[in-house]
Amino acid sequence: MWIAVTTSWGSERESAKNLHPRIPSARAGGIWFSDEDDEMRIQRIGEQDEAEFAGLVSVYEASLAAGERKSVDALRAMLVRPQYVFLAAMNEERVIGFAIGIALIGSDAALLEYMAVDAEFRGRGVGAALFRAVVEWPAIAGRFVLVEVDSHREDSAEREERARRKAFYRRLGARELDGLGYIMPPVTAATPPPMELMVYRRELPGCIAKQRVRGWLEDGYEQVYGVVAGDPRIDAMLAGCAEWIPLV
Repeated sequence: MWIAVTTSWGSERESAKNLHPRIPSARAGGIWFSDEDDEMRIQRIGEQDEAEFAGLVSVYEASLAAGERKSVDALRAMLVRPQYVFLAAMNEERVIGFAIGIALIGSDAALLEYMAVDAEFRGRGVGAALFRAVVEWPAIAGRFVLVEVDSHREDSAEREERARRKAFYRRLGARELDGLGYIMPPVTAATPPPMELMVYRRELPGCIAKQRVRGWLEDGYEQVYGVVAGDPRIDAMLAGCAEWIPLV
């Protein structure tokens, strides 16, 4: 399936400010976006798309820290679950970026579980296009979309890059749940880095009830990470939050 998304092949900042810069061209084989010599399309990847899945894995392994990456077998298992959507940004037949989202069952929330862009194509609007595509996917559109981001508050050689990543999501409209120190369950033997949780929806309230956020965390822990309800990490995450959590 091909989908229309918004990109101008310009900077991430330009794409965030102008979400509908042009009408895409419809041609045989899908919906395309072009700017002179460059062209991009975004497509959903299914279990039959072996070449595209292999390209996604290549970007995934090159872009994400070992402590945040599930195994390739785990990705394949996610691919066949109907609540997941795997989107790939394509330049000709090359995967240049991807986004993986899940619409949480029995919830008004979704999770942007992974998103990354090939280093060669960063800063050209690909990430903004992928983000817009996944949050507007029919099963996800209208939900609160949760985004796990590495914390830039910890001393790290990657602190500046983490701050840029968080600013990128903020420019696209995501906001941070104030006071919530997010704990990502381990997906490998490596320990995940300290993280924060952001939330996106086209129209966001100024604050969200703590009990509602608890439900999101419980659903995400169970459906994404296989963690049973009542895990003490959820109480720990919410311990510093007000009953109504401001979005900042």
